[in-house]
Amino acid sequence: MNTNQELGVSTEQAETMANRFFEQLEPKVKKGRAWTFHRLSAACDTPDAERLQAVLYPDDGQGFALYVRQGQTLHAITHDGRPVRFRTFEKALTTLADVAHLDPEIIVDSSNWCEESGPH
Repeated sequence: MNTNQELGVSTEQAETMANRFFEQLEPKVKKGRAWTFHRLSAACDTPDAERLQAVLYPDDGQGFALYVRQGQTLHAITHDGRPVRFRTFEKALTTLADVAHLDPEIIVDSSNWCEESGPH
């Protein structure tokens, strides 16, 4: 067992303590009401408004679902009541490039990624 001599704890315990510390620094994101793409564009139309950041969730069979993070709130972006999806990352970039004042850093959250198995 590896031990951190200065703290008197194992390496695993030290890593767990560090992870908990950093998780507390950034509060959990909560889900908000769904927005239309028009609502997203309108919210980004003001240069000094709260920072909005695009979040893409990949799905092997359906493409990238679009969400927007507003502070600690995550809004699904919908069109006609259905999630806005992009078949490719390039399509998402092309579309989001036209949204004024959207944070230029886009998050791709692959935490629930699962490759779809198709015909062999």
